[in-house]
Order: sequence, then structure tokens, then C-alpha cells
Amino acid sequence: MPAIPANHRKPLTILTSPLRTKYRGGLAYGIILSMNKIITTDVYGKKYEVPIEKLTPSVHVYGIIVKDGKALISPQYDGYDWPGGTFKLGEDTVATLKREVKEETGYDVEPVKLLGIYTSFFHHVKRNQDYQSLLVFYLAKIVGGELSDEGFDNDEKEYAKLARWVEIGELRKMRHACNLNIADELLGFIEAGA
Repeated sequence: MPAIPANHRKPLTILTSPLRTKYRGGLAYGIILSMNKIITTDVYGKKYEVPIEKLTPSVHVYGIIVKDGKALISPQYDGYDWPGGTFKLGEDTVATLKREVKEETGYDVEPVKLLGIYTSFFHHVKRNQDYQSLLVFYLAKIVGGELSDEGFDNDEKEYAKLARWVEIGELRKMRHACNLNIADELLGFIEAGA
């Protein structure tokens, strides 16, 4: 398909947030102001208008772990997130899943099923950096280890607490620390027997 010349592109304006929309074949969360700018959101809900060329790409992989009607969460800021984190060069997504869940929870895991891949436009407050992130979510199972926060890096020690098990119904009442409003969708996968 030929590229559309810049002078023929029409700006796209969307007025609601968080936005769940089709974005080049996937799901994206953010506000697209025009073909040149986007709104990113930090963990506190503050919004930032950013030129698209200033975005830094990143990939994050998370494990959704359920056992006996409870989900394993990583308490962060004033809410929670799923255990997981940033992909490193040379890793595949399964290696990232295993490493990050181990660091944040102390547990060894294996992936069971890929639940979804999302796009997030996120502002990192401490780094004052804006990201376009691919977020990869796996349903995972524990195969060893024990609950621990020994793997936290210095940043995580500032905002994260020891992982804990929470009734799935309680998660719907809690604030998800990620800027995406996907907790309900992921919990729906879990409740449906993902």
C-alpha cells in the first residue's frame, strides 16, 4: 500500500480517555491528538501532550497468575499491577516473563497462554520520558520458588511492595497502577477460564 503524502493526511482527533481503539491491527490506549501528537499518561493520571517523534518504544511482559480463586498482584504506588516488567535485548517474551515475575514475586513461572498484546502511551515521571509501550500479558502458573521481594531493583524498592494474593472479586475494586484500563478485560479472561 503506498504511503499517504503528508499534505494529504487529515488530523485525527479523539476526545475521550482512556481510549480503546483499533490501532494498526491491535488495541491502543491513549489520546491521539493529531497525526503528529499524542497524549501520554503517568501513573498518577496526569496527562502530557507529546510529539510522536519524542516517544521511546518499549516492551513489557506481565504474568497473570491465579490460584484457588485468587490472583497474584504486585502492590505499586496506591494500587496494584501485575507482576512483570521491561524486556531486555536478547530475551524473548517468555524469558522476560520468567525473569520479571521471579524478580517481583520470588516465584518461578511457566506461561500457560498468551492473553493479549496492548499498546500504551505512558509518561515515566522519574525519568521525564514518554513511551509507546507494547504490553504482553500471559496467563502463567507457578512451578517453584517462594514469595519474596529480594529481587526488587532500586527503583522498585521506592514504589513496590511484596506481592500478595487477592480475591479476584476484590481486584475490580482496586486501582490498577498501569495507565491502561484493561484490568476488567484481563479479569474477564480469568473468570472465563482463560
